[in-house]
Amino acid sequence: MIICDSNHIYRDTETGLTIPNVTSILEKAGLVDFSMVNPEKLKRAQDFGKAVHLACHLYDKHNLDMGSLDPALKPYLEDWIKWKKDSGFLIDSSEKIVYSKIYNYAGTYDRVGLLDGVRTLIDIKTGTTLPKTIALQIAAYTGAANEGRKMADKIKRRLSIWLLGNGQARPAEYKERTDFRVFTSCLNIINWKKINNIKEKS
Repeated sequence: MIICDSNHIYRDTETGLTIPNVTSILEKAGLVDFSMVNPEKLKRAQDFGKAVHLACHLYDKHNLDMGSLDPALKPYLEDWIKWKKDSGFLIDSSEKIVYSKIYNYAGTYDRVGLLDGVRTLIDIKTGTTLPKTIALQIAAYTGAANEGRKMADKIKRRLSIWLLGNGQARPAEYKERTDFRVFTSCLNIINWKKINNIKEKS
């Protein structure tokens, strides 16, 4: 069984081994770089994003106390609720850990469900910009989630939903078939560097 702790570290409970996660793979491959961002500002943005995700997750599970919700989070939750209603998205699963036995990596996707009758993976985003690496990130989640699934149950679409907190939720669909291959290339480079004892740049 794969678990994820509060520090976003994934472990195999049977072996005790740490499993590389999707975000760290993209960072180590040099595709995600926060070195130029003020650490305090970055942490605030990350904490806020996590809070929005938690609010949306609890709402979808019918377990959110709206009276205790931070007012700053409410507009983003409302954007999510409105998008779900307008799109007709039907949730199958939420905040689920996925693990690729083939490539040995793990991650947690936000939602999988039916959109226009097609099984779709949704990634919820906040912030001021959307990084291009989202395409690789959710391709990795999709690849792991689809391992071992029958063709009829496989995820066919990948979308990000950008919550702006102003009454808008902007969906973006990712259709490039090479996205997963690019992600696994990143993983292969990292594994090669590890095998050859090549340290990451500090």
